[in-house]
Amino acid sequence: MILLYAQAVAAVALLALSAAGLGRCIERILPRDSSQLDRIACSFAGGLGILGTVLFVAGQLTFTRAEIAAVLFIFAIWGVSPGLKIARYAASTWRSADVPKLAAATIAFVLLITAFAGLAEITGDWGNDAIAYHLLGPKVWLHHSVIRPVLDNCHTAFPQILEVLFGALMAIGGPRAPGFSAVLTFSVFLLVVAAVARRAGLDSRGAWWAVALVAAMPTVYAGGHTAFVDVFYAALVLTAARIGLDAQNRAEFLCFGVFAGLAMGTKYPGILAFAALLVCVVAATAQRCKPADLVRDLAIAAGAACFVAAPFYLRNWILLGSPIYPPPPVLLSIFHPKYMPADMIYNFQTYILQRGQGLGRGPLAFLALPFQLTYHTSNFHGAGGIGLAPLALAPIGMLASWRNGFVKTLALLALLLTVTWFVTQQESRFLIHVYVISAILAVAGWQRVLAAKNAAPRLLAAAVIAISIAYGCFMIVSGRRDDLHSVWSSRYAMQSRAEQIPFPASFNFLNRSSVVRNVLILDRSVPPYYLDKDYVKPIGQWGERVLPNIATPADALDKLQDLRVSHVLDVKSSAGGFQVATATPGLTLVFEAPAQRIYQVEKSVPKTNP
Repeated sequence: MILLYAQAVAAVALLALSAAGLGRCIERILPRDSSQLDRIACSFAGGLGILGTVLFVAGQLTFTRAEIAAVLFIFAIWGVSPGLKIARYAASTWRSADVPKLAAATIAFVLLITAFAGLAEITGDWGNDAIAYHLLGPKVWLHHSVIRPVLDNCHTAFPQILEVLFGALMAIGGPRAPGFSAVLTFSVFLLVVAAVARRAGLDSRGAWWAVALVAAMPTVYAGGHTAFVDVFYAALVLTAARIGLDAQNRAEFLCFGVFAGLAMGTKYPGILAFAALLVCVVAATAQRCKPADLVRDLAIAAGAACFVAAPFYLRNWILLGSPIYPPPPVLLSIFHPKYMPADMIYNFQTYILQRGQGLGRGPLAFLALPFQLTYHTSNFHGAGGIGLAPLALAPIGMLASWRNGFVKTLALLALLLTVTWFVTQQESRFLIHVYVISAILAVAGWQRVLAAKNAAPRLLAAAVIAISIAYGCFMIVSGRRDDLHSVWSSRYAMQSRAEQIPFPASFNFLNRSSVVRNVLILDRSVPPYYLDKDYVKPIGQWGERVLPNIATPADALDKLQDLRVSHVLDVKSSAGGFQVATATPGLTLVFEAPAQRIYQVEKSVPKTNP
């Protein structure tokens, strides 16, 4: 196990150096008067995004372990110098007298938990997004040495900058490296939070407290580990805001557009976020820029954003028939998606709307959001909430910072992002960038309260901050208890693996048997991530139709000879019962366990439905 852990750590370290190397491209177009913190945060976040994009484009032709390693090593050499600069900056900052020790201890505690728990194996069933598609895509890409959508899971066609990096990490660091990489992406995210906090007017101590509050928000944390991409996406949106709201020349608008494009290349909501960012950039720069210059600069930003994000959307359009896949039903009259019937697209849209309805979509529900997100986060799949500080102190911080133009525009951005979130899918982790802004305002409010002469408000505000951080740390540790135990105890890890992996006996049989070449999976709930062999899954998790003229498991069994499979995996699950009838001609039962059967296909298979 120690070797597996060391391999994962080394792979993430190599990825960090590679990102630092590519980040030099971003640093060159940042404003000359940018602080060192701004340069490190922007270049690191941009370096990771550009690296994922470069590997994605190259992966359309080939995605082998040797080529991935070569790319990472080349950029890592370029990243040694900035990496040493970052290390020196971190050391000098830690020794600074302006560092509040409790805030620093909170951040260090969360990062240590992230690093240690990140070494655990990621397991789960088809309800775990990491297993269903975040890691399924990278595993299949490496198996076939090329990046292509996995047709039985439409989610693998989502924008995938971070998933490509997961694939690179799996190639050189093994299956545990993507989980451990959370310590890198979460650290970069916290650097961006600090940079935005300083620009919003907080002093050094205030920025540390803002970062501590964000790090200890359970909902934020849930979007940043176990191969989730929401924290990294939020970092890109916030970086785009940090640069765009102060942009004054073409280079800065270009840089703003690059980060907006990287956000669109990470998640589809980046498209709506870019629209909100454009509105805010216009509001922030209209008074200091001539209209003609502003139009030209916005065109540069939009062009850069579209250029950066284009590979992900063009690939989908060419291979799948729609740049957004699966497309919203409103786009079905324009695009004609392959492999997913219209009724399945409508069903998928219905599921999204039902899951994301929160506590309603009316005006009163919107006005009640601050209270509901604080106390009823489970209705938004909130995984623990955001703590008391934003609700209690952010309004005070907004009033105290009202003369700060950057803060006002940042608040406008938070409002626009919240509105788009409210009318689309109310999933709490999709609002991480707004929680960051609320935490910054909460610390601004706390600092204003500290200036009061009366001791009671100061004690009450300090108690709110302390409760928020203590509650958050408790929820974070509770949520990762099993991962921490698995890393510490190999026996517990084996027990957990047996409990959390569906149909483990069948996967063990198929992966270990030398005669298994290509497996037909009949049940849509079976996660192919655990299968190391080639497979065919004609009906996907969301009703995808992978093969023509096959709409049911019975159709697939009727065409076994055409499918060229060696074995059939048949299970009884929540999605349905066994599909293979007893004594089916051409199939020999070679393995059976509770709720799972494996059949070997004979060389000549008669059709079951003449």
